Amino acid sequence: MSACLVAALGAGAGIWAVVDQPERSSASTTHDQAYTGPTATVDKGDLTDSKVFAGTLGYGAPTGLTGAAQGTLTWLPTPGDVIGRDAPLYAVDERPVRSMHGTIPLWRSLERGLKGGDVRQLNENLAALGYDVGLDETFGPRTQRAVKRWQKARGQETTGVLTANDIAFVAGDVRVASVGLALGQPASGEVLQLTSTKRIVVATVSQREAERLAVGTSVSVRINGAGEPMPGQVTDVTPNTSDDGGAKVDVSVSFDAGDRQLPAAASAQIDAQGTTEQGVLSVPVAALAAGPGGKYSVDVVGKDGTRKRVAVVPGFTADGRVAVTGELSAGDRVVVPS
Repeated sequence: MSACLVAALGAGAGIWAVVDQPERSSASTTHDQAYTGPTATVDKGDLTDSKVFAGTLGYGAPTGLTGAAQGTLTWLPTPGDVIGRDAPLYAVDERPVRSMHGTIPLWRSLERGLKGGDVRQLNENLAALGYDVGLDETFGPRTQRAVKRWQKARGQETTGVLTANDIAFVAGDVRVASVGLALGQPASGEVLQLTSTKRIVVATVSQREAERLAVGTSVSVRINGAGEPMPGQVTDVTPNTSDDGGAKVDVSVSFDAGDRQLPAAASAQIDAQGTTEQGVLSVPVAALAAGPGGKYSVDVVGKDGTRKRVAVVPGFTADGRVAVTGELSAGDRVVVPS
């Protein structure tokens, strides 16, 4: 009759694997016959519960840029183009609509006398471009002068007023994922689909799995399962729109690739660590055998090959190893079934 260890521990405590071995007494006994089979070392150190999630390398979910300019589209970027501050996003009636950084969409014409968060965004952009403005929410004389200089430098009429035919606010430097309209169409509706310029890894996981992947969690990332792991951090967790049951979420991870050259698209792995038990003795789960009365033991192999059965109490389990307490020492060899 075989006995199985099948125990689910509480949150953060790991999962005990299944051990299917002949029942044996957990009493301390010695086998005189020399053992020559496979063994493993009793280790002492930190034991960390970790899990690897499969993901894909990309630029994250695109967001749409709705055109608000009046006129006909006469120029559009190409998918894959990166557009920085003050660079054209698209052109209407041969007049570029330029990119400015900000989270508040351009919802009105910006002119002298106005106040608000959109004005602050404009002032921050003008300052970043080298113009003399105050970093506040007021469109005063300094902002007006800066706008006129900006317009003159770009060959536009120097009105001192900015409209949707001049600029659009986007979330930093952006990458064109796709183009939604064609040349010759009115510049209304979703003109472009944009993403961040930063490479990220996205993994679709269950709600339960996402518990260890909260925003801000430190993880490590591998691309195509190769190379050294790169440090990363969970930046976003959103419902998976393709999952009708709502049981899955998309987890976005940013990472530091350093000077590595990354492929355009690739598979990726996210390694998320969970609970850590420090300074414990551990053995492979397969070395653990169940005995009568819910007790457990391991067979310790001496230098002369003799085996001694030692009673142990199993604890935290992670990465195929289980923490044990008993008459063991680091460096001991224990029997592992082949």
